[in-house]
Amino acid sequence: MSVAEIILKQINLADRAAMMAWGVKEIVSIDNGVRFKSTGMVRWKGYVEVVLDEGKDLYNIEFFKLRKAERKITKRVEGVFCDELVPNIDSVVG
Repeated sequence: MSVAEIILKQINLADRAAMMAWGVKEIVSIDNGVRFKSTGMVRWKGYVEVVLDEGKDLYNIEFFKLRKAERKITKRVEGVFCDELVPNIDSVVG
């Protein structure tokens, strides 16, 4: 199982409706993590990237938008436990 699959499974186990509520689409597996786009009727629309920090066994979350192929970071949260993924993402995405 890839890291992306594990992250998505942890999010679904914490809250089955979270990804639907965030309007998740364009799910992409990246090195040590997953990236998806938040759309729909949410407070913040853009990309969410969850990456595993293997040394600490914690996640880093980055919220960003792409403007003219340039990455504009809105917020970065480091050192997140798996059970804190949904509340941290929900606090930004809404």
